[in-house]
Amino acid sequence: MRLTQDEQFLIKRIVAEIFGADAALWLFGSRVDDTKRGGDVNLYVVPVAQDDLFMKRVRCLGRLEAVLLYPVDLVVHEAGRDLPIYRIAAQGISL
Repeated sequence: MRLTQDEQFLIKRIVAEIFGADAALWLFGSRVDDTKRGGDVNLYVVPVAQDDLFMKRVRCLGRLEAVLLYPVDLVVHEAGRDLPIYRIAAQGISL
């Protein structure tokens, strides 16, 4: 995994503050592969509370990009929707 311990800590803290401590979180995409270089940070969040997801996503994305200084793709699971990206992202690394 190509994230430092500090980056992992910051990601988990920000996601927990915005989506709740009970939200599940995965890293997926090129940052999972230690042999690759560059790339954005792909995160998948499954929040328990489904209220105000759009605004939470916007706030979380802004904070993550501000502290990580990398582009971030943030996929937020919406209950009742079955999108292929959810299955792909859940194959990543749980943080």
